[in-house]
Amino acid sequence: MQLFVKVLTPIEVERRLILPRESLPALPRFEGSHEHEIMLQVKDDVGNLRKFCCKKRYGGGDKLVIETDWIQFVNSEKLRPGDVVAFYKEDDRVSGTLYRIEVKRRNDRLGLIFVQSSILVTKPSKISLIIVDNL
Repeated sequence: MQLFVKVLTPIEVERRLILPRESLPALPRFEGSHEHEIMLQVKDDVGNLRKFCCKKRYGGGDKLVIETDWIQFVNSEKLRPGDVVAFYKEDDRVSGTLYRIEVKRRNDRLGLIFVQSSILVTKPSKISLIIVDNL
């Protein structure tokens, strides 16, 4: 199940990934000793298992962020502003819940980002999504 697709901002490439609030119900519960942070096991494009710490940041509206190990991931993938990450949740009867992250590179020459069966068209001040039928 796809949780979100996000075009990375400079802050997200330099410091932390800010998760959409709508993804909260798909995450493990923030409760008890995990009231402020939870660990997510996330598989990347090539199958490497990464552990991201997802935190609730308070003040000015609750925010969900991934800080711990995020910059290491950004550096290893050579991410830059304008690249896209897609985040998925996969439930498996044997191994339990696993999250998956996909990286899609921005094509500066064409101004396009390819995300599965969609093309995200970017312009300096505007982003629009064009759905392409699967062939």
